[in-house]
Amino acid sequence: MCDAAAAVVPDKRNVEIKARIPGGVDEFNRRVDIAKKLTGSAGEVIVQRDVFFNSPQGGRLKLRYLEAPARSQLVHYDRPDVAGPKLSKYNKIEVDEPTVLEKILRLSNGSLGILAKQRLLFLHKQTRIHMDEVKDLGHFMEFEVCLRPEQTLEEGQTIADELCCTFGIAPADLMTGSYFDLLTKN
Repeated sequence: MCDAAAAVVPDKRNVEIKARIPGGVDEFNRRVDIAKKLTGSAGEVIVQRDVFFNSPQGGRLKLRYLEAPARSQLVHYDRPDVAGPKLSKYNKIEVDEPTVLEKILRLSNGSLGILAKQRLLFLHKQTRIHMDEVKDLGHFMEFEVCLRPEQTLEEGQTIADELCCTFGIAPADLMTGSYFDLLTKN
């Protein structure tokens, strides 16, 4: 396979933050209410099961199982493990036979583990707001500011910072890594 052909497809980009929600279900529900008011939406419930695989070239590789009618997805992403708004570069493709792909990836790359969560998705302008209940970890929220091609990292960081203020996210609650990193540490 020619590497030049793969290089033609530009990475998608977003500015992302992940944050723990201290205070349990009550604080989680309070922030869900903020998202509902901000977006004028009740949100969309998405049940996900992510299988993570070794990614020899760096970044993270996961197969995301989604409940029908949604199609599962194979996602590769790369972002620094730092607190606060950070640039995430990613590529994803919808998958019709996730169990076959999972077997191929397990055999070829080796698997790292599984993370299950229920996500409540809200859309606000160019930002995806995720309110997540992660199995064995608790409650979290995430912003993905989807950058347009002409937008800079700094513009995305400004949007993420404003949303952090809106939702009352304290700097101490910002996560550096992924949910899966946290799960494997526990």
